Amino acid sequence: MTDLQTVKQAMGLTALFPEEARRYLAHTVDGRPLRDIAREAGCHPSTILRQVRKLELLRDDPLVDRALAREGAETLAGQTTPAGLDAVTEAMRLLCHARAMMLYRHGVQHAAIVKTVGEGDTVVLGTVDLDVAAALVLRSWVAQDGGSALKRYRITDEGRSYLPRLVAARDARAARATGDQVDLLPVAEPDRRSRDRSQPGGPGSESPLSVLARRRGADGKPFLTSEFVAAGDQLHEDFAIAGFAKSDLLGWDRPEALQPLYDKAHQMTDRRRSEAVCRTLDAVKDLGPGLSEVVLRCCCLREGLEATEKRLGWSARSGKVVLRIALQRLSLFYSGTRASQRILIG
Repeated sequence: MTDLQTVKQAMGLTALFPEEARRYLAHTVDGRPLRDIAREAGCHPSTILRQVRKLELLRDDPLVDRALAREGAETLAGQTTPAGLDAVTEAMRLLCHARAMMLYRHGVQHAAIVKTVGEGDTVVLGTVDLDVAAALVLRSWVAQDGGSALKRYRITDEGRSYLPRLVAARDARAARATGDQVDLLPVAEPDRRSRDRSQPGGPGSESPLSVLARRRGADGKPFLTSEFVAAGDQLHEDFAIAGFAKSDLLGWDRPEALQPLYDKAHQMTDRRRSEAVCRTLDAVKDLGPGLSEVVLRCCCLREGLEATEKRLGWSARSGKVVLRIALQRLSLFYSGTRASQRILIG
């Protein structure tokens, strides 16, 4: 049996909670409208609404309910400490042991990490501060695995995939001199279902469009025509040349929201980039807020359809139909405005 890994200092642990938790409390506790929170976050109000609904469902978990019931949005906005991150890293490392799980019962001061050995014997690997345990649940790094009064949690595939990054960050902080700036948790968590291939692969890399183009309908024809795929690739090409950030064109709800980006394009000295920015903005405006969202995610950010459906709250397998409608309109847009000679990167 190893020594108990007890967290002595709780200061800064609630700051480990994801940004969605702060937005949830800003709406439910502070009473802020969804539109105000969305404007501050740079996304569409429907995105905040989905996050609020998701957190409301998560409150069925006793750890999450305990943490959110006593916290306010301002408390969660505090600074994450290296000690808090080390506690998260150690807890996840212990949970990666074979047959390991985290146990929590209402009224206890710490959650326990145990594993079963031999013929059902239990060994305690360590204890975890309840705020750390709640952060693991909120970030989907652990998930409930049954239990009524005594809740059981196990590490998820997402948690296992993120652990090497936490360990590397911990080692990097230890190697720095005292007082140096440390790298803490990223603001936006990566989605393990959708890898961003837009930067390394460029316009010619594999995309959800290529996958759909290989599929055939009941009539034997490709689900996406070559014109639709070409339109999506052209948008991705312009998006890459323009140098947009991931969230620049997501969540807009009216044409006026795009005007600042037009203004920046007109001030650029690089004519090729300026034209690419304007073409992308024109295409996005022509598609409208709903259709442009799915095209940008699938064509430009290389996000998978399943991940897009979950982000936008759609039913399963509905995304490909909406994407095809959007690409049809995008194809018509490019056929009327796009120059015959394509612009190449490099």
